[in-house]
Amino acid sequence: MRKDEDIHPGAPVRTELSGDVGRIRLFGEIDHTAVEQLDRAVSELLDKGVATLVVDFADLSFFDSACISALVRARGFAEDRGTGITLANVNRYARRILDLTGLSAAFQIEP
Repeated sequence: MRKDEDIHPGAPVRTELSGDVGRIRLFGEIDHTAVEQLDRAVSELLDKGVATLVVDFADLSFFDSACISALVRARGFAEDRGTGITLANVNRYARRILDLTGLSAAFQIEP
């Protein structure tokens, strides 16, 4: 498994590729300053032909509307390519935000 953290330690957005599953791990705060990295990670994994894209919230402490917009873009890009997208390790805070914005129904969310 190739891990992006081996190349970019400390980055707020890191990728892992295992077979046909691409995982994007979010760390710390994802706001307007980090969202470009999230967009780039999505594009890179989709360009590699992943069948499933997982966005992992386990180490995410904060996200704002810029991150929400990036997730919506990711969903659209994934759907255009026939790729499934899942949000994983979504805590209560993040789930509440997704519920309030109506996005919890737009994504598959792993418990």
